[in-house]
Amino acid sequence: MPAQQLTGIIQFYENQHPNLRKQAVAVLTDHTHAEHLEDLADFRDDCKDEASPELCVLEKYWDDPEAAKRVLALFYDTKTVIKHSDEYQVRRFELEHVRLFEKAIRKIPAFLRQSISKAKPVDNLEQEIANKPTAMQELIREAFQEDYKTSVWEDHTHPLTLVPGFGFRSQTVAQVFSGQNLIVFTVKEFNKGKEYSTYRDIDVQYLVDFRLPIVVHEIAHTIDNFHFWNGEDDLYFFYKYHKISNDQQIMQIITDAKLALWPSKWFEAFEYLHEVNEGRYDGNIQEKLAELLAQYILIPERLQQSAPTAYQWLRNEVFRGIEYQGYDRCPTPVTRPLNWWQKNASGKALGH
Repeated sequence: MPAQQLTGIIQFYENQHPNLRKQAVAVLTDHTHAEHLEDLADFRDDCKDEASPELCVLEKYWDDPEAAKRVLALFYDTKTVIKHSDEYQVRRFELEHVRLFEKAIRKIPAFLRQSISKAKPVDNLEQEIANKPTAMQELIREAFQEDYKTSVWEDHTHPLTLVPGFGFRSQTVAQVFSGQNLIVFTVKEFNKGKEYSTYRDIDVQYLVDFRLPIVVHEIAHTIDNFHFWNGEDDLYFFYKYHKISNDQQIMQIITDAKLALWPSKWFEAFEYLHEVNEGRYDGNIQEKLAELLAQYILIPERLQQSAPTAYQWLRNEVFRGIEYQGYDRCPTPVTRPLNWWQKNASGKALGH
């Protein structure tokens, strides 16, 4: 949404709900780390005489007025939480990330976003894993995000949440834990897909922000997690629920699908991996499904040609007839070849 429309969106939701902003800002700044709590106390003291103390606190939390309004408007409009990591020193999101996340989130149909936001916090984790082997219990506890326990709504549901953090070996760009709707981004690695980034190993410069497909791909994992959930049964990550990607009939559609080639030739950098065939990712079912959903949204013209059966299934069964126009409809190219200077002096290898 244009920046000038954010105030109107906020007012629409807050009309006749005088305490909504206070509650929303509490959710959007929910932390347990002592330094976060100290900062927030200082912000509240600084803002106590402002016309809107809560918005003032959020602006100081983000250190940017537009980022604060955009996060608040997006929370009201899409039930999405974007906030800093509870680990105080982790590299933080900035305004450009918030704008990017909004682009991705608004590409997801409302009915799919609603199913994602119904994810429940895991209250009975210890009881559920009590009979598991000790090593498995330790792995599950390690993977479980502490701030994911926060219950937001009166019906005890939890919104889609985006936070910066550390991926596997601090290099994974982004990840979604099975059974959750929390997306964790390693900001440094994530930013390697920024617009105008140059890559020697695939001889290309992005003219679009290629972080957008990454965000859509990760949101697709949360769709996979909750698409079939009836909204009532308790969900526990790693097991005990039905995902799109473990449905026997759907698995065959995913397996048979031939992913399209991204305009950026993204996968050419990974042809040494056994999961890549002719530049197309062909790895595990969950990852391939997330990529199919991302391609359906962002390069649908190519996907319809490469995997017509999968495209038809996505259109009819997942997106309820909604179709998209992708990068190939753009009047300008999305990449351009590197010049001599970029290749030999300023280029950087993808993934390093």
